[in-house]
Parts: sequence; structure tokens; C-alpha cells
Amino acid sequence: MMKKLKTTFFFAVFTFVALSMSAQEKYILRANPDVTKKITQNLVSLIELDFNGKKVVTDFTIKFDMTNTAKKDSLFLCDVICTEIKLNVNTNGTNMSYDSKKPMSNETSKQMHTIFGKLINKSINFSLNQLGSVSNITLPEEIDFPFEKSIYIATELPEHEISIGDSWIAKGIEEQSGAVTESKMTLLEVNDQGYKINVEGKKLSKDSSQIGHTRGFCVLDKKTCLTKIIDLTSEVTVLDSKMKTVIKYF
Repeated sequence: MMKKLKTTFFFAVFTFVALSMSAQEKYILRANPDVTKKITQNLVSLIELDFNGKKVVTDFTIKFDMTNTAKKDSLFLCDVICTEIKLNVNTNGTNMSYDSKKPMSNETSKQMHTIFGKLINKSINFSLNQLGSVSNITLPEEIDFPFEKSIYIATELPEHEISIGDSWIAKGIEEQSGAVTESKMTLLEVNDQGYKINVEGKKLSKDSSQIGHTRGFCVLDKKTCLTKIIDLTSEVTVLDSKMKTVIKYF
């Protein structure tokens, strides 16, 4: 009996020490994409917009390949090619759909293809620094319509080393609306899949008043610190409009 109690005690102490060491371990997160290695990802966006009793639901999916083509000074030069786009819009029961693989399936799809078809198999170039900041985004010349240049490939990383439970603030600006997203990022766990980060943020209007919030998580690749998985839900209310957006990236 005494031997069993000693074994249980030592096991409990070992577990406590192991967890304490894990929690105190420091991590330096830096983007470091493999040169010329292609990464294939999917971005799925579900947007529900309520405006004066009218409801519009948009389901948007993009499949793309990303390649780090070179490194210049402290920047990674990256190339993104959209290979497939699917779009479904439902407005008060009226449905419109588009599939870049079947662009001529109906008249509505043909019209949509004149817009979205310009993105298919065309390069979008951008620069990425080690802290996950994206800059110098260049769209194909054919793109002559408003296009939100948000790229979820990278997550803004902390400048300092962190442990599990530590947080930092990431900020982003939506080009079309001018809204600012200010997110508290917290390292939840580190495993074979990568770094899992909790995201809890607020959306601010141009005059800095809060108009919504964002909640969810993301997972960064353990080697490159590029974003592998995103699961985010945001809600925004402006005057008589309410918009809920669910973003999934994998």
C-alpha cells in the first residue's frame, strides 16, 4: 500500500513539473516559408447580411497555391495563384451561383465569370516579413473592380518571445470599409500540428467607435509559422445593417 502511494505521489510530482516546464518554455515565432515550395490552401467565407428586413447570404470559396519565390533582404517575395472560385448568393430566397470550373453553366454564371474569371490562374504578388506583416500587394492588371486585399496566409507575430498563455495585439485595416480590427492573440498550446492561438478582437469604425467583435482561433505551422488553419467568426452592426462573417482557412 505504501509503495503504491509513493508511486502515485512521484507520478503526480513528475506531471506537475512537466506541465510547469512546458508552460514556461519560451517560443520565438518568425515567418520562414520554404523557398519554391508550393502550399495549397482553401479559404471559405460565409457572410450573412441583414438590412432593413432583407437578408443576403453569401458563400464564397477560394482555392489557391502560394509559393515563396525568393528572399530579398529581410523580405520573402511570395506569389499566390487562385485556382478555383465558388460563389453562392441567396437574396430572400433567390439564388445565384458561380463555379469557375463550370463558368458557362447559366447566364448568371457567365456574367460573374467576366469578373471572377480574371482572378483564375493569375498571380497576386506580395512581400512578407518575419513578423508576418504583408505589404506591396500587387494584383493582376486585369483586376478593375474593388478587391479586398486581405491575405490570411500570415498572422501578425509578436516581436518578443512568448510562453503558453502570453498575449500580444495584432491590428488590421479593411481597405474597402476602413474599419480597424484590433485582436488579442493568445498562445494556447504547442503540439505536433503547430502553434494554436486564440483570437479575440474588436472591430472599430473610422472614428474609433466599436462596431463589432471577432472570436476564434488559428493554427500556425510549427516550422514556417505560416497560417495553416483559421476558424473566425465576426459580427458587425452599423445603423440598420448587421453582418455576420465566418472565415475558415485550411
